Amino acid sequence: MTLQPSLQHAEAYISIHASHTGPGFHGRPPGPFVTISRETGTGVSTFANQLASRLDHTRPGEKPWTVFDGNLVETMLRSRELSPRLACFLPEDKVSDFQASVGEIVGLHPSLWELIQRTNEMMRQLVRAGHVILVGRGANFATAEVMNGVHLRLVAPTEFRARHKACELGVTVEDAAARNAKVDTARRKYVRSVFDADVAAIQAYDLAINVARVPVEQAVGLAVDLVRHRTPIPAT
Repeated sequence: MTLQPSLQHAEAYISIHASHTGPGFHGRPPGPFVTISRETGTGVSTFANQLASRLDHTRPGEKPWTVFDGNLVETMLRSRELSPRLACFLPEDKVSDFQASVGEIVGLHPSLWELIQRTNEMMRQLVRAGHVILVGRGANFATAEVMNGVHLRLVAPTEFRARHKACELGVTVEDAAARNAKVDTARRKYVRSVFDADVAAIQAYDLAINVARVPVEQAVGLAVDLVRHRTPIPAT
């Protein structure tokens, strides 16, 4: 299992595993892979990392299962030889007024819309290579047409998520609840703007898990079972 890969790790992963030209590569089915959408305060990092560890044991492959949570935009920019500073213009979790028609950034860089689409294509490259867990950024919508994926959403009551985030950040429950609401609003806007979809639409997922009612170990077990049934180990 590899946690929170560095930008160099992510770039190497893509260049080595998503651009293979060796015999038999193009005949392989894509995946397996997992995408995770989440309400803020559901403990997605713990869940994703435990899932990667379990999958390494139950669904091992040529490479370890790797969690991508937060570095995709920076990796895409570096791979295009663009400044990582542009990542601040491509938020998923901050309220933004960007639209598909956003113009060029100071006339020197591709439009924000083009950069977002490049990030989506990078996600598709990763899942075709397989053994990845993508968190957020509408990954389930970006990869919906790619076979052998399992799409999850983590949810919980507002009060539960506020207590969890307050403990994580060391703030009051009230402050945490306000922060959670703001971030969730931003993520809904991002998915609506980029994919014309509702991030909370249950039909977009294979499984939604209420983490306030299902302990993380059991939730991970449910996800592992889905991956196992969706992508059986090929006969050797």
